[in-house]
Amino acid sequence: MRLIWATFLFVFLLSGCSEVKKETAGGYEDWRQSPSFTITKSGPDGNPVPYGLKGSKDRFAIVDGLVQADSSNKQLLHFWGDTPEETGRLLDKEVKVIGTSRETGEQVTAFEGKTQIQNDDPVKEPREYVESVGYLNLPAKGLWKLDAYIDGKASGSIVIEVHDKPGQQ
Repeated sequence: MRLIWATFLFVFLLSGCSEVKKETAGGYEDWRQSPSFTITKSGPDGNPVPYGLKGSKDRFAIVDGLVQADSSNKQLLHFWGDTPEETGRLLDKEVKVIGTSRETGEQVTAFEGKTQIQNDDPVKEPREYVESVGYLNLPAKGLWKLDAYIDGKASGSIVIEVHDKPGQQ
């Protein structure tokens, strides 16, 4: 009987040590920065050029560049559907991105816009991705989780680091 109670107590204590994960639009929270990756886009001369993104390849990503706190960071969001047909159905939809600060838990509307076709070939079918251009606004430095919604439906989550403006500490 003591062995049963000891085992029960051990399992109970061990379960208290496990990490609690909070469910968000993109699944469970993971505060590691999202990876960078490269896609190709048509350059001004029509030849393919590499284009750096940060996020979840084939789901939701932003341009891989410096994001500053308390600034209007011009940004180009990229979205992919599970199939080319699904990606095509993402066109002309409302986009909203909710940012959550790891440090404070504060949530803000970080971006609002509409999806559109990529600039490199407006009649290209099937569509590889759709874009939304606008301004990403986050009030403080640190890690931020960005949960993207297209027409109110969860469309992916990424984690980015936001930096102070030069001269701020």
